[in-house]
Amino acid sequence: MHQQEVRRNIFLYRMFVLFSEPLFWGPVLIVSLQKLGHMSLPDIYFLESAAVAVSVVLDIPAGALADVVGKKAILIVGRVFLFASICGFALMSSPVWAWVANMFWAIGFAFQSGTDVSLIYGNLKSGGYQKLFRKIEGRATGGRFMLMALGALAVSGLAGIQLRLPVMLCVPFAIVPLVISFKFSEPVKTETYGVSKQVQTLKDGMQYAIHSPQVRWVVLFYAFIAGTSKIWFFTYNPYFETVGISIAWYGFIFFLLNIVAWSVSFYAHTIAKKVHEKTSIVLMSLCIGVPILLMGLIPLWPLAYLVLFQNVVRGFMRPFLGDLLNRHIASERVRTTVLSVQSSTTNVVSIGALAWFGFMTKQFSLLPSLSILGALALILGTLQVFRYRKLFLVRVRKKKESIPV
Repeated sequence: MHQQEVRRNIFLYRMFVLFSEPLFWGPVLIVSLQKLGHMSLPDIYFLESAAVAVSVVLDIPAGALADVVGKKAILIVGRVFLFASICGFALMSSPVWAWVANMFWAIGFAFQSGTDVSLIYGNLKSGGYQKLFRKIEGRATGGRFMLMALGALAVSGLAGIQLRLPVMLCVPFAIVPLVISFKFSEPVKTETYGVSKQVQTLKDGMQYAIHSPQVRWVVLFYAFIAGTSKIWFFTYNPYFETVGISIAWYGFIFFLLNIVAWSVSFYAHTIAKKVHEKTSIVLMSLCIGVPILLMGLIPLWPLAYLVLFQNVVRGFMRPFLGDLLNRHIASERVRTTVLSVQSSTTNVVSIGALAWFGFMTKQFSLLPSLSILGALALILGTLQVFRYRKLFLVRVRKKKESIPV
């Protein structure tokens, strides 16, 4: 690709990421599903698990299809489903609406997941600019967090007027990434599509992810962080209620969360340069495990602000781990498929984690379940750090020692 096309795609990608998620309804997501969709909290957990299951089924085949027919076409399909999903949520008035909208979201997410990152990383690599990925990804994602932070401030007032308003305001902003998906440039596919070719690409991508120890570690670590974070996110509102925080403060709290995520994401490339890779991984594990454990053990309202640590990880995770994973994918032919394997693995872990935590809350209530989750996260995080040291540090040291002087 020409440099001008690469630069144009970088600008489009930043705008795409900026508006790729609903900007206004994070603080009232669960409440909206309960009040507008007439769903109970256990129903919402089940709905989320079912949606994630659909994504798991479609994720890897969609990634393989993108590697065969082109990433732009698959991205367009994904954004069409995501736009339809947001319209469905804005109009929902029964559990059926919530289910249809969530299934559309699952399908759209499966088609978009990994395809957008693969498209821009492939562009950068073709021009020799792949080292810029972490900076581009961090600032693009950080910009979205800033918009979500500003949106969170408005949510409380909007929801006070009409609970449906924040969701409806997400619709016009969802048009932006849909239009941008048509504007991306990518090299023209000269080979014709074939089922056998897609199956082979699917097979090669999955084998690559399984047989590369470094890729496998990043995929599993990403799934561990994202799965734990998803459970934690769904406990925000119940925990706030437990410790006596009024719903009027939810918008302000979510504003702070997104400001933290924005600042960390925006400067992720700078942080990654100054902090050793292993130290970053250790800190990510601690920022997830320790706050959850403390929130479960000490149910006081000041402890609710420990959720800020999860948003430190949220801001750092995508640029840092995305760069680490892409650096270890040598083959451009299966890049989207491998990224889809990462997304699908994360979704599988999330299904199991949500089901397990739902069972735990029924058996032991919220606070003991949080304590157990925090302790388990610290144990798993420690094991992941030891595994990282063996795969990434010991091998590098041995390689250097084997070089003749």
